[in-house]
Amino acid sequence: MWSWRKLSVTWGAVGLLALALFAGAGEVLPVVALAALCHELGHLTALALVKAKIERIRLTAFGAEIRADTRYLPYGREIFCTLAGPAVNLVLAVVLARAAGNYLLAGANLFLGVFNLLPLPSLDGGRALHLAISWVTDPMLADRVCRWVGLLWGGALAATALVLVVRHGTGAFLLLGALGAFLPQLPLAKRRQSR
Repeated sequence: MWSWRKLSVTWGAVGLLALALFAGAGEVLPVVALAALCHELGHLTALALVKAKIERIRLTAFGAEIRADTRYLPYGREIFCTLAGPAVNLVLAVVLARAAGNYLLAGANLFLGVFNLLPLPSLDGGRALHLAISWVTDPMLADRVCRWVGLLWGGALAATALVLVVRHGTGAFLLLGALGAFLPQLPLAKRRQSR
């Protein structure tokens, strides 16, 4: 793993980058990286606006993880910070498609924004759902609801990606992402059921 100040890059991120280049994604990779950078800058800007201290940023095989001290943030502000990344992507998708006519970059932003809104625990949508339920009820109920919602959505996404791979020979990276979001949920569900 490589690190510099608060930024670290895992071997998984390097491996996924090498796999993407090997699979022929060299033309699309800079566009996706730019959309991902805009996404993370959206989160970082929102965190700066609410004066949350950034502790570290990790680039992993499944994206960037921003660790910030949000312990004292009200739920509404934390939801704002969580949804800022997808919001930036969705706004950029509209602006780039309409004003600039750059449909490749607009499409990358649209996909990244919508994908990150899925209610999977490792994505922004799952985090926002957990925060919203915690705000209205309590964190324990939010844990239970989000675990099952994550299992259902993760399983559906993995099944869809598998169908794309088997029937059409496409969707391998979507399948990797879906499995990366879905598989960590299984041990949690089994542990909870055994109690």
